[in-house]
Order: sequence, then structure tokens, then C-alpha cells
Amino acid sequence: MRQIPTQIRGVKKVLFVQHGDVDKSGLLADALSAEGVELEIRHPYLGEEIPVDLEGFDALALGGGGQSAYQVAEFPYLEEECALVRKAILADKPVLGLCLGAQLIAKALGADVYRAEQKELGFFPVTISASAVSDPLLSAWPSPISPTHWHGDVFGLPAGAECMASSALTTNQAFRYGRATYAFQFHLEMTPALFQELVDDGADDLIANGVDLASLKKEAFRVLPSLRDTALEFFKAWAKMA
Repeated sequence: MRQIPTQIRGVKKVLFVQHGDVDKSGLLADALSAEGVELEIRHPYLGEEIPVDLEGFDALALGGGGQSAYQVAEFPYLEEECALVRKAILADKPVLGLCLGAQLIAKALGADVYRAEQKELGFFPVTISASAVSDPLLSAWPSPISPTHWHGDVFGLPAGAECMASSALTTNQAFRYGRATYAFQFHLEMTPALFQELVDDGADDLIANGVDLASLKKEAFRVLPSLRDTALEFFKAWAKMA
């Protein structure tokens, strides 16, 4: 039987840019799969090319990573991602950023990304803003929530963006720009199993900073299951905006 091209079948397709072996799409992949949305993953840190535009894709998602958004000399593909973000927004395609991905969106929109005074690592309360109460995707979120934090950089709020959430250490934990661009400093995609991989990968550095790995993993299994439904529903609703 002759294969019908994806575009003709009407199957939505999302491009996910992964920045490290343990920086996976997690619950985002689960949500898209449940909605019948195809997820294509590119790994620029392994030498895979970033598309120059989003032709053939309905939405763009940028994951977390150990890079800093301002390290463009060391990681030139980060600038390519910023250019792709701007093209996606101009084409009115949904854009999603998670941790480093959120910082890249902020940078693409002209905001500063810089080193935070203190790293935010673990599970800390995030308060949903007044703007989020009327947001079509975030209005049903409980407040506060305690998602996964794993970052040493923070971003300013881009001109024209609305702050959606904040925490004690980080004023801008989330923002929406335009109709369908969402950026989260925290890891909404995180699962307990994925968090274990993240901790194991960074074990030496965590131990050197006095972090109890067993306690951190235990906390993940206590906190993350309660956020699963919230994350899945958001990712599904975001994909439907394409």
C-alpha cells in the first residue's frame, strides 16, 4: 500500500531540541504520544543540524541542558535555536521552553540571561501570577506548585511578555509571549525516573556541594507524581494550539 505523507494525513509534528543525554522530553513526549502528535528529536550537542526553519513542523520545543544560553561561542547551535524561535513566533507556531529552553526563548526575544546569585536545585514552591489566572492553559493550575528546579542561570522578562509564575529565588519562573509561546524556568517535563538519571549524571558535582543524593531522589518520588496530571494536561493543550 502506498504511504500517505504525514502532512496529507494531518498528523501534527513537533520538533524537540535536546541538549544532553539526560535532558530528555519526559512527560512532553508522553502527552504528545497520547494526542497522536509526532515528536522529532534533534541532538545538536552530538552534531545533528538544527533546521533553518520549521517547514514540516507544527510547533517547536526546546529542552533543558548544562549549557548557558550566552555560551554561543562555545555552542554556536544555541544562536541557531534563537533564530528558529523567532521564525516560529513570526509564523504563529507554538513554542515551548524548559529551563535552558526558556532562557533561549528569552534571549531570542531580546531579554538578558545571566548567572543567578544562587543556584536553585530541588523542589521549591512556585506561585502562579495574577496573569496566569486568566491564561487559557494555566488558569486551572494549583498555586503554589513545587516543580523540579535545576538551574544556575536566570532570565529577564522579554518586552511584551507576561510573567506567569515566580519563586522566592527567581522572579521570572515562567512567561507567555503572544498567543502560544510559553517558557518555564522549571522542569515541567520531569518524571521520577528521569530525575534519577539527572542526579546520577551530576553525582560528583552534587556530592562536592554537600547534596544527599538519596534524599534528593526520595523527594522526587514524593513530589513529582502529584504534578504529573498538571504537566500532561498543559502539554496536550499546548500541542492543540498548533
